[in-house]
Amino acid sequence: MKTNFEKLMESKHMLEWFSDEPFEDITSSVEAIFKRQAPNTKMLSFEITSDPQWLTGNRKSKNNDNMILVRSGMAATCNFSLENNNKIHDLKGVLTWVGANLDSNPIRHIWMNLDGTLQEFGDEGMLKERIYYESDL
Repeated sequence: MKTNFEKLMESKHMLEWFSDEPFEDITSSVEAIFKRQAPNTKMLSFEITSDPQWLTGNRKSKNNDNMILVRSGMAATCNFSLENNNKIHDLKGVLTWVGANLDSNPIRHIWMNLDGTLQEFGDEGMLKERIYYESDL
């Protein structure tokens, strides 16, 4: 599979809050979303096409004035190709990855909104709700 995560390299350390292998987890999670709809789907390529937008949330430590990261979310646009039944589908959308309870029992979830925009799903859109809506995780 051909991938391009260049736009996420500067914030890869933040993605590692969610996973030790964030790029592999992104592609396998997105592919799994589509395999649930059509089991023989295979991802051929995946590219992040925008700089990511991030939101984080923290709480104050009980022992001092330090802050503890408890939730974070990232949204970025992407292009990807899937093969299903010998047909190739070139798609675009917004990838959103959110983690909650990062200080205790982490919960993570990835969304793929086809044909979405960062205006709709980024830091001024749905990402604000998604980092706080734990029952959806």
